[in-house]
Amino acid sequence: MALSEGEQRRLDEIERALTTDDPKFAATITIDQFRRHRAIVAGVIFALGMVAVVGGLVLADGLLWAGVIISLAGVGAMIYGALMFSRIRHRG
Repeated sequence: MALSEGEQRRLDEIERALTTDDPKFAATITIDQFRRHRAIVAGVIFALGMVAVVGGLVLADGLLWAGVIISLAGVGAMIYGALMFSRIRHRG
């Protein structure tokens, strides 16, 4: 979703003010670094969800309800990680 003209103007003003106030900090922050960090976090959440699903399936052999709950939590984490990753790509 694109920014309106007023929103883009305000964002540009904020960026100029940041660059003026603290140029060293402004030079270290980029949108690419932010997106890369978010992608890594999304991947880790997805991977932990996979581990939870497998652990839940193994646990379901002995404790059915605990295994089901852990597996469902893992599936939820996988969905959240995938959605988080897809939101990063669509905004870029």
